[in-house]
Amino acid sequence: MSLIKKYIMLDCKEATYLVSLKEENKLSFSKYLKLELHLAICAVCKRFEIQTIHFCNLATQLPFKTENKMSEEKKTAIKKILEEA
Repeated sequence: MSLIKKYIMLDCKEATYLVSLKEENKLSFSKYLKLELHLAICAVCKRFEIQTIHFCNLATQLPFKTENKMSEEKKTAIKKILEEA
């Protein structure tokens, strides 16, 4: 049983970290299998995965606002004020 815990089973802290890596597509196949095994038995981590997926989907739907960029004239005025100070 000790070998199974050491080499196959993840604790919840490791599993939540791997869920984040999975969302970024940075998970090796062996870690993916370990994570899926953990998620099959841990309802709390499975819920975390569902929430993470939902949050990532919402984040990709946010519009990127470009109208908040500072104009070159304002940048130049600020630089001038800083140089004088």
